[in-house]
Amino acid sequence: MERLPLPARIVRALGYPRVAQLSVAQQDALRFFWLDGLFAALAVALVDTYYTLYMLALGASNTQVGLVNSLLQFAGAVFSVPGALLAERKGHYKRVVLINMGILGRLMWLVMLIAPWLLGDARAVWLVLIAWVGIGAFNALGNAAWTALSADVVPVQLRGSYFASRNMVMSLVRLVAVPLAGQIINLVGAPGGYQVNFALALGIGALAFYCYSRLPEHHPTPDTDAAAPPVEAPPRRMPRTPLRLPRTFVSFTVAHATLTLGVMFAAPFFTVYQKEVAGFDVGTIGTLSAINGIFGLAATRIFGRLQDRHGNIWVMRFGVGVALIPLLWIGVAYPLQALLAQMFGTLAWTGYNLGAFNLLLLSTPDEHRPRYVAIYSTITALASIVGPVLGGWLLDMVGFPVVFGLSSVLRACGLILFLALVREPAVNGPRRNALPAA
Repeated sequence: MERLPLPARIVRALGYPRVAQLSVAQQDALRFFWLDGLFAALAVALVDTYYTLYMLALGASNTQVGLVNSLLQFAGAVFSVPGALLAERKGHYKRVVLINMGILGRLMWLVMLIAPWLLGDARAVWLVLIAWVGIGAFNALGNAAWTALSADVVPVQLRGSYFASRNMVMSLVRLVAVPLAGQIINLVGAPGGYQVNFALALGIGALAFYCYSRLPEHHPTPDTDAAAPPVEAPPRRMPRTPLRLPRTFVSFTVAHATLTLGVMFAAPFFTVYQKEVAGFDVGTIGTLSAINGIFGLAATRIFGRLQDRHGNIWVMRFGVGVALIPLLWIGVAYPLQALLAQMFGTLAWTGYNLGAFNLLLLSTPDEHRPRYVAIYSTITALASIVGPVLGGWLLDMVGFPVVFGLSSVLRACGLILFLALVREPAVNGPRRNALPAA
């Protein structure tokens, strides 16, 4: 009998793969990992869309908004490698994730919640900025371990459909949570409404913490005794072998870092544009994001099936439209225009992002995977540091059209490198589409 995270009529509609052929331990691992995604996305959705608006409500400038985004990337660059070394030295990937991302990272929401009470609005901007960067630092410390454990938990032949299903339920809860959070802010006012959302996120984040804590430390084997209680596995000991970077990994990292530079040049300021130029209120911004989420659900369902059938590179080619996204925002004055720009962006990013994560897993060997992930994260973060600061400075000097135009050029360069250099890595074992479709 299959052990599913929700009733079959719900998870099958979201593309959850058939897992009856797996052991009970493997099914439980997939179930709790899926539920972790659900609760984590719900918690993040209550606050993530409104970080920038929260800072603006406390009196932040465009330069400060750009600065915090650059510092976030700097934290990622600084802490990714130490996080990978910590994961390999300790051997317990799950413990590294729970301490850094599950506890310390989410405690930063508490700091952001109480910041206006401690310092008042103007000075609270800096405390919120520090806490926001703290989230990035703790996430960077846990990211390599999280990625490596994800590869252990999800069998390679299920990754396309499983992660598509997990992404779909995460999009679905965002669809509900983002406009709800916006209405709470409108109802309570600023900064109180934002603080209510931080409190709700802390409570829901605790549920995500519990689900992730139920994951096995190692990939469960088919002959695992279903009746036996979960046993904490001993730490992994990585053999001391030279680190050899696979060609696909190097090519993808270079192309993705270039693309990220272009993305971070303008993306942090799309919300600022809606608020300061288009004149949308918080509720409108949240509602537009929610409507766009419906489109995202359909796109994820479609691309998940296509990925299992045609591979990661094939589905990532739909990301060529990413270069046009900033241009679509130039001149947006009405909510419908903003929605169309968001929907186009969702279509372009869904295929690219869905394939990118699986491509990262496939292009990194099991041995020393946290280090490979850390290298990838560090290079990407370094490419992101310059973008928000330079974009924020130019925004104050020359305005949105120039910033958005330069962003499109840089994005196009990254996509050209990707299409020219990156090839689908070989998959050991069964093909991804060897199992029946959900």
